[in-house]
Amino acid sequence: MRRIAALFLVSLFSSALIAQSGNAALTGFIQDSSKAFIPGVKVVAVDTDTDRRFEAITGKDGSYNIGGLSVGHYRMEVDKPGFKTILRDDMFLHVQDTLQINFQMAVGSTSESVTVDGTGVNMNTRDGSVSTVVDRKFVENIPLNGRSFQDLISMTPGVVTQSPQTSQAAGQSGDFSVNGQRTESNYYMVDGVSANISSGAANGGPQAGTSGAIGATTALGTTQSLVSVDALQEFRVSSSSYSAEYGRSPGGQFSLQTRSGTKAFHGSAFDYLRNNYFDANNWFNDHYGIAPSALRQNDFGGTLGGPMLLPGSFAKAYPSYFFVSYEGLRLTQPQAATIQYVPSIALRQAAPAALQPILNAFPLPSAGGITYSSGLAQFIQGYSLPSKIDSTSVRLDDTLTSRLHLFFRFSDTPSSTNSRTLSSLTVTTFKTQTYTIGATSQFTDKATNEFRIGYSRNDATSTASLDSFGGATPINFGSLLGNVPSGPSTSDADLYFAGTGEADLSVSSSANQGRQWNVVDTFGLSLGKHQLKFGYDYRHIKSPLYPAAPYVSGIFYGQASIINNLADLAILEKLLPSTPIFNETAAFVQDEWSVKPQLTISGGLRWEVNPPPTGANGNDAFTLEGNRADPGSLTVAPRGTPLWRTSWLNLAPRLGVAWTAHNQHGWETVLRTGGGVFFDTGSQLAALGFEYLGFNANKSYTSFAFPATAQQLAFEPSTTPPYTSTVIAFPEHMQQPYTLQWNLSVQQALGAAQSFTLSYVGSNGRRLLQEQQSSIAKLNPNFGYIEFITSGPTSSYQALQAQFQRSVSHGIEVLASYTWSHSLDFGSANAALPLVRGNSDYDLRNNFQGGVTWELPTNYSNAGLRALASGWGVDSRLTARSSFPITLRGSLTTNPATGQYYYGNLNVVQGQPLYLYGSQYPGGTRVNPAAFQKPAANNLGNAGRNFVRGFGDTQVNLALHRTFPLVKGSTLQFRAEAFNLLNHPIFGLVDSTLTDLTFGQATKTLNQSLSTLSSQYQQGGPRSLQFALKIQF
Repeated sequence: MRRIAALFLVSLFSSALIAQSGNAALTGFIQDSSKAFIPGVKVVAVDTDTDRRFEAITGKDGSYNIGGLSVGHYRMEVDKPGFKTILRDDMFLHVQDTLQINFQMAVGSTSESVTVDGTGVNMNTRDGSVSTVVDRKFVENIPLNGRSFQDLISMTPGVVTQSPQTSQAAGQSGDFSVNGQRTESNYYMVDGVSANISSGAANGGPQAGTSGAIGATTALGTTQSLVSVDALQEFRVSSSSYSAEYGRSPGGQFSLQTRSGTKAFHGSAFDYLRNNYFDANNWFNDHYGIAPSALRQNDFGGTLGGPMLLPGSFAKAYPSYFFVSYEGLRLTQPQAATIQYVPSIALRQAAPAALQPILNAFPLPSAGGITYSSGLAQFIQGYSLPSKIDSTSVRLDDTLTSRLHLFFRFSDTPSSTNSRTLSSLTVTTFKTQTYTIGATSQFTDKATNEFRIGYSRNDATSTASLDSFGGATPINFGSLLGNVPSGPSTSDADLYFAGTGEADLSVSSSANQGRQWNVVDTFGLSLGKHQLKFGYDYRHIKSPLYPAAPYVSGIFYGQASIINNLADLAILEKLLPSTPIFNETAAFVQDEWSVKPQLTISGGLRWEVNPPPTGANGNDAFTLEGNRADPGSLTVAPRGTPLWRTSWLNLAPRLGVAWTAHNQHGWETVLRTGGGVFFDTGSQLAALGFEYLGFNANKSYTSFAFPATAQQLAFEPSTTPPYTSTVIAFPEHMQQPYTLQWNLSVQQALGAAQSFTLSYVGSNGRRLLQEQQSSIAKLNPNFGYIEFITSGPTSSYQALQAQFQRSVSHGIEVLASYTWSHSLDFGSANAALPLVRGNSDYDLRNNFQGGVTWELPTNYSNAGLRALASGWGVDSRLTARSSFPITLRGSLTTNPATGQYYYGNLNVVQGQPLYLYGSQYPGGTRVNPAAFQKPAANNLGNAGRNFVRGFGDTQVNLALHRTFPLVKGSTLQFRAEAFNLLNHPIFGLVDSTLTDLTFGQATKTLNQSLSTLSSQYQQGGPRSLQFALKIQF
């Protein structure tokens, strides 16, 4: 805390320090009619929303630079005695824009002026980065499912969602892969500070979010925990070859800018309603003859912003502004039916008395469902569950002097959602709070400083209990399994019967927390044709984990095990709370050199230092010493031994070139190229050590009779051999993962309002993280399981990306992109067991994303027609993509020499078609079970990794709205929105377990499969209608 306070004071009061912000900048050259550069020209940028003025004087080379500009509308004034004044009106600066605007002055009186139209697409003529901006108008009009902007992020070229085959819950993994990077490698910033504050899925154990690798979400997976759409000004997605100012993760850099108040009061009030009576039924509900479950949505709120009216004695020359927003969601969310498995009636009756209550805690088999000879039966039923969000944001802006601007923002977003597995009901709550302070200082015309400090906290809890759903008889599950009946605990009964499927039931109670400080500062210096930036970025993360303890799990592999009350495998585990702490530091230097008005070279160097995490109060994680190749030599290192040695030489050079090959206004042609090195923190798996040795003890039994006895439960976490828990180990000299990125782009203006960009984008991942599990008890009696974390695998991504942008012109705005790409790797997640090189899990070959907003014309001469037709607008969103791969894995096998686990592939049966087709299959197709067979033990199999494919996705969303004028500039808007307008069934998860009855078939629709976001708001559900009223003034 002292370190953070010191950084705050030094940064605020010194221009010597040096970060990431959402502010924009203007730069350029002033020439006369003979193309000679003109020194001493005054260039003024006026923020027309607040009347703030920013000035610069051109140097001897005729160049100017104005930094620290907020997002918004601007007017430029260029004047010098002896020349006509130039006025450039109606410009808009986007988040992180650096626009080069050159002027040619004509001889004349300053009382004479020349007005230039400033509207249109902002062309990037300054660096070699690849990025996309989504502005406020687009955010307001495009139909957003759940009023969450993941759908807008996916419009960026190179961005794909998680695969439906590998999707994990909110907080466990990220939503997107960007240009072939892993989903845990994206970085979110709100108003210039880190928003990667997701603490995990509230399961009490470490997740990717524990180390600050995942952006904040609500319990439903929506983006209100980052910022609600009503408080969002705009955002930029930087996807490749961005400058040295940005880093910490090699994936997408998502920069979100919040709204500020303006000199006029503005506000809104809204309500978005849904009901299942207006919606189509899920395909699987129809297939099983089940009526749709209840849907009730009430999404309401409002905004208010404007100048702060201070009493006369407090009035100032520079006014202060405020902006407040609130959004509340009350949702009863339907869940479509899927085939699940429960114990059959016969198995319940045949089971011994000790297990009958456990089997009866499962729902009863569905009437008319299939009962299998294995002892399982089908359970097919839909249901509805409640969810809730309350999101509040307050922002204050104050201009103390003409050269010092401050802002403060606070947000608070509690949320909760319910989910279930059979009769196990889980209640998950998230609460995210953020505090941000920013200061922008202009010391001289040549020197500026931007400072940000942010504090964020996230609390997540999860409680699972049994209820009477589906005819189940709830029980004290823990005591029947032998668990301690008081205090938080986890109990689990898992019936996995080969040839049929799995039935699983559990109770638990756990919690995760996240606490994060982020201090960033950037000092900018204009030296002639060079625009220099020096930056510093420090992040401190503290992530308390509160696992459920103790844990008892019984796994039965057949009905004979049930009848004999002998679990084939029983796992007993005890866990202790822990608190991993991460400290990350970065610094950079960046130079944008305007070689001449048409050519800019940008170069920079970023330095990243990411030590291994430590534990609060000295409770560090343990690691191993010895030669990994010789398991018998391994010993536990003394507590306090770093998980790995800190690397101090993580230097990441960046280079970009932008050349304006054709400079006719409205028809510019810009060629860009860029590349560099982009480090990851490498910390995503480091927190695993805080749930293993020293924090965990476990025992496993075969042929285990329930309930467990007190003697069997009498063990505690220990740090003496033989060790009763898994031990994690990192290479002593583990190097941080990094990615090499490069691109070549051409952007062509098509008139003042439109542009088309074609890009080749490539990246190679190096030293990627991988988890390798080993059982070495036979090789070293002191250990059971060991998890080795390595940084060695590689990845490759190649893409052709096209994008068309049209800023609002004649009422029409367009953003459309197409990506052809191929992604290869040895494993697509940090926690993946070793795999062979093959198509990435998120390898998506063809991906088209488009959005159009259209305000219909109002200039009708006939008054009646004008009254009838004015105020209408149509907004549309289109997704059309190919399919993700399906991972077909063989058995988990062990290398006898090292004890290491690995997955093999399946064997392909020659002469059999890979796919079967017919209307009896969901989506009309399935992977052919007869085309594959399990290989012999310790055989890798001959089927390539990820070589079969699932289902594509084509979806149209449409909104129709009409705006009615009220009094004094206020309006009332009615909106009708349809998601999946054509009700095209879109299928997701394909059963990839060869022994399952449904192997190779889609078992869920896409919206049910992508679990990072609520299925109601996810892409790929049945048609859903939404109606809204919105008042604006």
